[in-house]
Amino acid sequence: MLTNDQMSILLLLRRAFGLSGESYETEDESELLETVMRSGLLLTVYPVLSAKEQEPFKASYAAALKQSILQTYEGENILNALSDAGFDCIALKGWELQKLYPRSNMRQMADLDILVRPYEYRRIKAIMEKLGFWAYSESSWKHDNFKKGKVFVEMHKRLTDDSAEIRKWEQEMWDRAVRIRGNIFRMTPEDYYLFHFIHMEKDFVIASLGLRRIVDTWLLQKQPIAMELVKAELERFGLTLFHERMVHLSRAVMGEEPMDENCEVLLAHAFKYGIYGSDESHKAGRITFMGKNLKNGKFRSALSAVFLPVARMKAHFPILEKWPVLLPWCWLKRIVRTVLKEGKQIRTKLNYSNISEEEYRETKRFFEAGGIEQK
Repeated sequence: MLTNDQMSILLLLRRAFGLSGESYETEDESELLETVMRSGLLLTVYPVLSAKEQEPFKASYAAALKQSILQTYEGENILNALSDAGFDCIALKGWELQKLYPRSNMRQMADLDILVRPYEYRRIKAIMEKLGFWAYSESSWKHDNFKKGKVFVEMHKRLTDDSAEIRKWEQEMWDRAVRIRGNIFRMTPEDYYLFHFIHMEKDFVIASLGLRRIVDTWLLQKQPIAMELVKAELERFGLTLFHERMVHLSRAVMGEEPMDENCEVLLAHAFKYGIYGSDESHKAGRITFMGKNLKNGKFRSALSAVFLPVARMKAHFPILEKWPVLLPWCWLKRIVRTVLKEGKQIRTKLNYSNISEEEYRETKRFFEAGGIEQK
């Protein structure tokens, strides 16, 4: 059962979207405030808080609003600069989802996500530096990170990970993308819907959910989408049950369908860990997803952190595309590099001693509630 404070958050969300004017009571005001912040809902619910409830949030709200305005301004500059340089680009995640909300700057974002092709790091880095950004993290796999003040940018080389079916979809998505202007594109509504659930499931298996993602899911249901096409693709990706559970959860959160036991399990996790989860929840999720029991999960998770899937190894070592027989040598090189350059960081990530049997069982139930099958 949800606590009074948790139910208050849901009533605030419904009020923010004009769905309910129902009053609520809070037993612990500090817990209510903390949950709003942890869930990434400040920009969403602040306008419907009472003047007294708004008071502790004023400074944080002003900062979040300023960041949102800067993100939009800088994001447009980046897209235009990439387009002018001949790069195809697509705005992703929260940046596009913002447009589904009834008011501008109602959806909070941690960063901007942009998909780029062809990906040429040196040229992109030069463009970003000219715009005042600096590169603080480079990856050979999925995206590079740039920062300017409070604006963070993930420049994506690809969207997806190791699933051959989803990698194929990503290529097809580009063929269907709609040109907005220049070299700036937008996914079709169907592809954006699919991407939302692909990305959501990826985060879910490291035990990250969050109320903001649930609201995004609810808003996507309101868009004109060819659902028969979407459902066929979800079936191909093995996401049918996950999709059904997340849609039901989103409608239950917004008061359109009754809560069931699965919803309560999922919401308990969302309230506990917030929008991004924690180091412990990420570890517990990885272990639970990988193993049939706690010990097996720890072993397989540690092994997979070093011996990456072949598709990902090819991204780290492009030579494998031409010479796949060099895979053992590349694995060895990765192990040496990991030990020498990232040894302490990796050891910290692989320190699973603080994940208990109880946390394993709790995460397993979380997966079951979400329609996720363990490996």
